[in-house]
Amino acid sequence: MTQISAVLPLKTRGRHYADNIGRCDILFSSLRHFTTPDTFHRFVIVVPHDEFEEVKGYAKAWSDFPIEVVDESVHMGIFNEFSQRHQIRNWHRQQIIKLYGAALIETEYFLVLDPDCFATHTFTAETLIIDGRALTHFQPRTVEPYYWEASGKLLGVEPHLERTGIWWTPAILSRTLCLNLHRRLGEQFGTDWRRVLLANYTIDWTEYTLYWLNAEREGLLDQYHAAAPVGQKTLHAAESVWHANKMQQWDGALQFAADSDGLFAVVQSNTGIALSKVAETLSPYFPIAIQSYERHIDPALKGAELYSALARRGLKLLRKLHR
Repeated sequence: MTQISAVLPLKTRGRHYADNIGRCDILFSSLRHFTTPDTFHRFVIVVPHDEFEEVKGYAKAWSDFPIEVVDESVHMGIFNEFSQRHQIRNWHRQQIIKLYGAALIETEYFLVLDPDCFATHTFTAETLIIDGRALTHFQPRTVEPYYWEASGKLLGVEPHLERTGIWWTPAILSRTLCLNLHRRLGEQFGTDWRRVLLANYTIDWTEYTLYWLNAEREGLLDQYHAAAPVGQKTLHAAESVWHANKMQQWDGALQFAADSDGLFAVVQSNTGIALSKVAETLSPYFPIAIQSYERHIDPALKGAELYSALARRGLKLLRKLHR
């Protein structure tokens, strides 16, 4: 029986993380409706140390899946080397965890998810792995050229903006290709690959552009990745909600229709859209059960994260001025 693993980084404290348990409830509700738990060999949820015990309690609601809640500190002690507030970029730390997912699973392929993702159509592991290759959603690199350019510069390769590349989460990654990237960065910079990425916090590299460009350099993309064949749905719905003003225009009837083209969609967590609104919009299409959970809202933490974002922006500007 074909199976795939899944990796989900999760935070419940910070600027837009207070409702992430509820978002996970929506995600797992959609997975129950559109697939079965035995699609997954292992479903790894990686959480910060100070949230570990609490999240383990919430994760009991998802225990019909092969859940393993992992304490981030056990594997990411290297984060402690970058303790200055402006060095702490949650976006990059999350991406490092996704790339590290290869060390936490045993299958060749793993589905990378965020709490704000949800399934929109029926799928199995065989849907996601096509003739031994990962189902991949392609977009022109010119859609987000700066990420491809930043990752190309870090790896010392051409970003090839004229080509297509892998799109954002959800995505399916190869364990082999992730480990190859770890090795490449380690050899290139002479230190742990995670330290390389953490040290380059003012550069807009992303996990997927690094992964893709390195696999492209090695000539392995066609061996591990494939577009959806004719007649099969791709990974992403045609439209997701990336900005708050798009929620009113988002057409669930279109995205969940039998002839729509994607298996997953996103209502991005940093839009400020109320969880109740998301649940109300999606509930006609699959049953949703949201457990009671504590919302952690810390104005001081939000202020610190805002300060760090502004500090990094200033550092990036200084880098440009001194080129």
